[in-house]
This record gives sequence, C-alpha cells and structure tokens, in this order.
Amino acid sequence: MSKILLFNQYFTSKKQAPEQIYANLPINLIYLASYLKQKNMESKVYDLGMGFNEKGFLENNRIRCGLSDEKIVEIIEKERPEIIGLGCMYSRHYIDIISISNLIKKVDSAIQVVLGGNHATAFCDMVLKETSIDFVVLGEGEITFYELCENILSGKRDFRNIDGIVFKQNGQLFRSRQRELIKNLDSIECDYSLIDVNRYTSNAHVAPFLMRYPSLGIISSRGCPGRCIYCTVKIVWGKTWRGKSPKKVVDELELLNTKYGIKEFHFLDDSASVNKKRWNDICDEIINRRLDIKWNTPNGIAHWTLDKTILDKMKKAGCYRITFGIESGNEETRKFLGKPFSLIQAKEMIQYANKIGMWTICTNILGFPYETKDQINDTIEFAKKSGTDFAAFYLLAPHVTSDVYKYFKKEGLIDFDFIFNDNQFDEIKYEQMNQILDDRGTPTVNFTSEEIKKLQINAYKSFIIHRAISYLNPVRLLSKIRSVEDFKYACKLISAGVKILVKSFTKKNTKDLLYDYD
Repeated sequence: MSKILLFNQYFTSKKQAPEQIYANLPINLIYLASYLKQKNMESKVYDLGMGFNEKGFLENNRIRCGLSDEKIVEIIEKERPEIIGLGCMYSRHYIDIISISNLIKKVDSAIQVVLGGNHATAFCDMVLKETSIDFVVLGEGEITFYELCENILSGKRDFRNIDGIVFKQNGQLFRSRQRELIKNLDSIECDYSLIDVNRYTSNAHVAPFLMRYPSLGIISSRGCPGRCIYCTVKIVWGKTWRGKSPKKVVDELELLNTKYGIKEFHFLDDSASVNKKRWNDICDEIINRRLDIKWNTPNGIAHWTLDKTILDKMKKAGCYRITFGIESGNEETRKFLGKPFSLIQAKEMIQYANKIGMWTICTNILGFPYETKDQINDTIEFAKKSGTDFAAFYLLAPHVTSDVYKYFKKEGLIDFDFIFNDNQFDEIKYEQMNQILDDRGTPTVNFTSEEIKKLQINAYKSFIIHRAISYLNPVRLLSKIRSVEDFKYACKLISAGVKILVKSFTKKNTKDLLYDYD
C-alpha cells in the first residue's frame, strides 16, 4: 500500500475523430516521486495510459487508450491512498482528468485529489469548480507537492502557508503566494527506478524516423526566455530558463544507456541551447565519455544560438537529426510572432548541418491572424530553398493562454472565454473548442478554416514534390552517408518518403498526411 499515488492519465478521443496517442514517459510524475523519495516520503507512479486495452476501446462514443475504470478501481482499492496526484499538461485532455477524478472520489471521497500541469495552472479557477478536485499545484511542482503531502499526511491541514497552491476553503478559493522557481536543477533527481522504463521503449522500432532503438525523451532544462506570441510554456516556467549542469545531463544519458539499454535520445527541452557554453560542454561530456549514442532535438532548437563549430561538436557527440524552429519564412511575420532573427543565418546553419551529414527538419506555422497568402508562400519557398530535408507545416493553435489569442479575439474570429468562465463545465462546448484548435484550423482575417487547411495541405504537397526532385541528385543523398548505419537509415527514410509522396496525392484529410509525415 502507498499513501501517495501519482496517476499518468489515460487518453480518449471522439470515435468520429480518433487521435493517434501513445503513452510517453511521465517525466513530470517521475520528478515528483523522486523528490518525495529524497524527502523520505514513499509514492507510486501508475500509468493509466498503458496496460490493459492500451491500444484503445470504445466507451461512451469515445476511444480510450489505457486502463478501464474497473482496473483503476482495483489499483485504488489495493493501495488505499490518502493522496492522488494527477498531471494535466494539455487542455484537450482535461475531459479525461475530470472522469478520473470523479472515479477516485466515487471509490473513496476522503482521498485528496491534487492536479498540476500547464492546464491546471492556467485555469485553476475553472478546475476547482469540480467537486472531485481538492487542490491545484501552480507551476513547478516538486517542492509544493511535497509540502502539501506532508501537511495532509501529518494531519496539520494548514494549507495557507504553502506557496504555490490553490484550494477551496469554506466555499471560497484561496490562492497562496507564488512559489519561487528552483534555482539549481541539479538539486532534484529523476529516479528512473521508480517506473518500468522498458514499457515506454517497446514500440520505438515502428517509428520510421528513428535511427536507433530503444529510444527515450529527456529534459535537460526548463523554460524558455523567448517571447514567441503563440507559446504557452510561460504559464508554468515564467519567462525564464534554467539548465542542468553538463555533467548532470550526461550522467543521466549514461545511466539510461548502460542500465536500461537506451540507444537514442530526444532532447525535449523548450530551448536546449540557450546557454551556448552549457550546450557545448554537454557535447564535450558525451564525446569525452565515448558514449555510443544517437540523439536529436524534435522540439526544435534556436538557430541563432548555433554556429558551425557547435554543429560540428553536436555531430561528433551523436546528433544525427536536428529540428530548426523557423516558423515563418517572411520577415514581417517573424517579427510579429516574436522571432526577429536572421533567415540568412538560419539558412546557413541548415545547409551546414546538411553538409556535415546531419538530417534537417524545419518546423513552420501557418495561420497567424493577419498573415497573407504571399507571406505564407514566403514560408513555403524558404523551406524549399533553405535545403532542409523535411519541413512540417502546422496550423496555428491560438490557445487562450497564448499572447496571439487576443488578436483573434479582437478581430472577432474566436472567443473561448465563456468556456472557462461558465459556472459549470460544458463538455460539448469544450470539445468544440479543441476541435477548432487541434483539427479544423482557426479562421484568420484573410482565410476561412477551410482555406487555411487547404493552404496547409498544398504546402506539404509542394514541398514534398520539390524535395523528392532534389533527391534525384545522388550527391545530396551521399553527403548524409558516412557509415553502414547511415546507409541503412537513408534507405529507411527513402522508403518512408516514397509512401508519403504517394499518399500526398491520395489523402484529402490533412491529419492523415500529418500522421505519416511527423
């Protein structure tokens, strides 16, 4: 039995619009459990998104990926916890969080349910209208959650002096002082022994864009000092950035490689290379320890923090694929979105990365509120001419907590405020909002939802055809091949690319194409 449980949620989607959802390593919960362990407080992490029926089963016209209610009840009755912590990073999955918290209270109303994460921090007032949720932990959670658990388990029940929480008291919400961020990230552990790491790596071999498997994501820093207008990261971390020391980062890589057999890593940082010296030293640590690993930066890396020297170092340290967060190929749009950095320098970094044998990806966003067709065409053309191997064209999702949301609201294009201000949660309205943000595309001043989605699919088709033609030049492909492993990987990418090229002419659904392309 354990007095504290941490639940990684299961995921559901509407039967009519199913999502491809795979359970990812719950790093946030591992950090919480690790900090509790440092404080001699036991807890257990349960992943409700894995196990029985993890591939999905139908319930109430929704496809659920993960455990059934019956299995969750068995866990609660076996463990008999006093506290259950839930994480809710993404607003589109909040409906599932409500279902889980209601189930917990149905089993035992005395269990204290604590919610944290991006969504909970941003919309704590709405969250605590739910009678099944007792506390919200705001922002960075390790110290706050520990102090809350200690207070509950000791019987003190004096919560007002705990920084960083919101809770209900006598029918009113009480919000405590803001908690200071942890200054030294080396002071907190990520104890992988608290979960079964191998459960999260078993499907890695099916991903067409991985060079090695098993693979795993890690986080070496928190936050981002950028001012991108579409970003919601600041809700949790503020507009700050903190990084683990190079030694700490590579200690973690080495542990996962030697103990758990992880051969490829994904740096999931919001902005890994902000501190150029730290990023350089991380590469040096990997090289000096002769770690035989491969790694990439799928969340994007700031091109203006890079130069040819550091790219050489990254390549030598095992980085084989680099994602550049370009977002727009139009100078005016880039200033509006908060990235007024040189496209000339970006192109230079992309082409140099190609030259030294890295595979390159550029992420782009279409659908800023005042964006014109010419500006969108600039983005597509930059992707073609930059030399990037792959380009992703995402539709802008103006979430309520992003700065760009106010422009859409000002122009009368969208307004979701009422959903979060209603006295009672309306699941239907909430689902409709999520569909607009995640699927349908948001209307802009110059385009309807249908038009912006058509521009997106045309952007993919135009880029794919252009890049397919460029790969007819064997010199381009040969520049990537420096070993037998490189050759095998190139063959795998060519096979995946041919399938995407064919499907780009046969699929009308944008999401179907994106699933194959990402």
